[in-house]
Amino acid sequence: MTNPMPFDHQPDPELGAWLRQALDGQDPEAFVARLRVAALSARSESAWDVLARWAPAGLVAAGLAAAMVALLLGPLAAPEPGEIMAGVSVPAQLDVTPLQAESDLVAINILEGR
Repeated sequence: MTNPMPFDHQPDPELGAWLRQALDGQDPEAFVARLRVAALSARSESAWDVLARWAPAGLVAAGLAAAMVALLLGPLAAPEPGEIMAGVSVPAQLDVTPLQAESDLVAINILEGR
């Protein structure tokens, strides 16, 4: 390759010759024919066909991203054990213990309508 100036907009003859040799190969007409067939088949696909082909990979990527966010932010969003009931206000005189005999009697009286 020649030593081009920085930001030179002129084509590089050495690189152009190398690309022509690599792309032409043994039979340039066959290469052009394959290229035209590929271009025509790509045009026959609608945008919906392309999106349908990409959808599985996109869903997998979205799932992995959601899992990474959950793993990274999960410990930050988990409440402490005492924080769950922090917003609930219970009157001070109400002593809630499920094994008290009085609370059982109150529940029975309420259920019987007394």
